[in-house]
Amino acid sequence: MNKILSGVLIFVAIFLILLGGIFIIAWGTINLITGAIMLVMAGALLFFVYRSDKIEAAQPKLINQTFNVQMSGSGTLEQKQMTCRSCGAPLSDKDLSIVKGGIVVKCPYCGSVYAMEEAPKW
Repeated sequence: MNKILSGVLIFVAIFLILLGGIFIIAWGTINLITGAIMLVMAGALLFFVYRSDKIEAAQPKLINQTFNVQMSGSGTLEQKQMTCRSCGAPLSDKDLSIVKGGIVVKCPYCGSVYAMEEAPKW
């Protein structure tokens, strides 16, 4: 329920409470019944607004956020040629494999196998 409709219903409920109170103060059988009906209607309106707000608050809301983030290196990025630790032969991406989450290098020239370690970036 939108806020304007909720505000109007609360205003009508308050008006019914005041008018019902006046009818009850006026005394008389018809006035007491009319005042009681107005108070019950006001209570029903307030309960309806309260429950509607509770149900609306319980529903999840989708929030879309967009960020303008640009990623770049701290300096110039250069592509380096990988070489074998043992014989110094050039290596390609075909010589790399992933075993148990680590990068393993196998040199096609000398056949040595070792785990590649990445140097820290700081």
